[in-house]
Amino acid sequence: MKNRHIAALTGGICTGKSTISKYFQKKFRFHIVDADKIGHEILRYPEVIHNISLEFGKEVVINGKIDRTALGKIVFSNPPKLLKLNEITHPVLINKALEILEKLNDKPVIFEAAVLIEAGWYRHFSKVILTTCSPKIQLTRTMDRNNLSQNEAQKRIDSQISDKTRIQHADFIIDTSSGPRPIEGQLNRLAQTLLKEI
Repeated sequence: MKNRHIAALTGGICTGKSTISKYFQKKFRFHIVDADKIGHEILRYPEVIHNISLEFGKEVVINGKIDRTALGKIVFSNPPKLLKLNEITHPVLINKALEILEKLNDKPVIFEAAVLIEAGWYRHFSKVILTTCSPKIQLTRTMDRNNLSQNEAQKRIDSQISDKTRIQHADFIIDTSSGPRPIEGQLNRLAQTLLKEI
């Protein structure tokens, strides 16, 4: 990428990625490119719908659209199926993300992606920020945000790689267990560092 003013933000489900990126956006005017939003967008691409229906059956397609709830129930309890879904969607997603990032020229940007490490996308970025929180808080947040049972929420958490693996690729680590207010000072210092370095 031509733009070196880009940092990547990653972390497990419900560890505070969006809260952190919104803070940087509002206070420091970072542009946010959200892989999750791009992922939703590419699920509307005809070729992606076709490939998913071939792999997972027509029952995950309703009125020509991917039923994300039905698809989620299949992949989050079946690691090989999740891997297959990623093989279909990840190449399309990262190509679209890089296309967007190229157009942002030299503006400060944060690319937010839960699967940054496992997908290998971290290699595109000079700085990686990792959000973490306590397992208990992560479980509670996942249950509340997605209206899931404890078992369903734990399956989603377990379907992702561990923080131990993520930490190996992180330049900055932010623990969001206490919420955003107590860590504002840390976030301010990190933002200033990124604006100087990236």
